Amino acid sequence: MTSSRRAVLAALISLLLLAGTTASAQDIKATVQIEAGGQPAMTMDYWMSDDSVRIDIAQPQAVSIVWTSGDAPGMLMIMHGERRYMEFGEQMLQMMQRMAGAGGGADNSSSVNIDTVRFEPTGQTETIGPWSAIGVRMTGLETGQEGTLWVASELDSGLFELFARMGDALEAMRMPMLGGGGPQQQLLRYRQMSNAPGLPDGGVVRLDANDQNGAMTITLQSLEEGPFGDDPFAPPAGYE
Repeated sequence: MTSSRRAVLAALISLLLLAGTTASAQDIKATVQIEAGGQPAMTMDYWMSDDSVRIDIAQPQAVSIVWTSGDAPGMLMIMHGERRYMEFGEQMLQMMQRMAGAGGGADNSSSVNIDTVRFEPTGQTETIGPWSAIGVRMTGLETGQEGTLWVASELDSGLFELFARMGDALEAMRMPMLGGGGPQQQLLRYRQMSNAPGLPDGGVVRLDANDQNGAMTITLQSLEEGPFGDDPFAPPAGYE
């Protein structure tokens, strides 16, 4: 595996590890931008149904990851530049889980204690994508950590709910050889925030966070709800 492909997969796995679980049959397509560690901004597209998640990333090469849950979970990795795809069945995913466990991938030591987190409106407003959002400062985090949420009251769901839709991938995708360690733990702590007491009503459309690992901004750029025209979770026609 080349270093560039490993980097792409590590980034994809990082995003898959942002999740908890929730039951919903609503089809959703969303675009999210991630800025972290002074690196160029990375934009990802998501498709989500009640039992499948697809993530598309274009940098440094066009790759899609499709995760299917249910009685026979599986994963599909689509390499668009090569017009190829690889399928991983349930046994392969179980092996990856065992490897992740042996590598310490289940460490949740960096998780936020949501009972201590408090939310304080900043009085600021900002237009983020098509939404008007209010700033909400998070307090009660660990020393050296701080964060600000931007919440659009017109939305019923936002970033936290999107991350929750990807929960079945959480345990299956902790693969140390693909970067399943540190960065994922930094992101993983925020999946719990959807259950934090006092979280303002609406949808979070941006998260600004700072800790010992540096600054990170996650922005929801678009959100569409409704049935998909074509099946986004199937291998593309003409791919091998």
